[in-house]
Amino acid sequence: MHHLNKPASGIARLAALVLAAAMPAVPLNALAQHAHGNLTAIAELEAKSGSAVEGKLTFHEMPGKGVHIEGRVSGLTPGKHGFHIHTNGNCDSPDGMSGGGHFAPTGGRHGAPTDKERHPGDLGNIVANAEGVADVDVMAHGLTITLMGKNSIGERSIVIHAKEDDFSDPAGNSGARVACGYIDLVELHMRM
Repeated sequence: MHHLNKPASGIARLAALVLAAAMPAVPLNALAQHAHGNLTAIAELEAKSGSAVEGKLTFHEMPGKGVHIEGRVSGLTPGKHGFHIHTNGNCDSPDGMSGGGHFAPTGGRHGAPTDKERHPGDLGNIVANAEGVADVDVMAHGLTITLMGKNSIGERSIVIHAKEDDFSDPAGNSGARVACGYIDLVELHMRM
């Protein structure tokens, strides 16, 4: 959907209509660009493995820094929960296994976000309060949202696990997948 901040008239309106008609031909990466030039994606979390977990996460690419992930997740058990990018952009299975393994384009060991050797998809843990709500605010260094490049997470999935990630190899012993969300690139909102 294309939004205009104020009504346009005459030539400006015609230009906006021509530009809007041309939008399907614009590369998907360009459609995901923010007004400030940063790429943005969202993931609507779906409950998996019989859980009641739900939420929405927003991903903002910060050039030269990585991807900032923020949002709110509810329906969790209180405490820490493993939080990972998974290889496949598929959350169709009831147990979330359709998301594939942890995103590890160059292989390596599973680890903490601060470890020198780790999978790029290893994001650590999120923490749910006594009401089962986790406010997510994570900077994932070294990742991008674009559809190109070895560390791109666009059109992959993000998974929340039942238990704490203990950072052991190969996957952190974080248990069942209780939520899964497809990382979907966001449409560009036109500003005239």
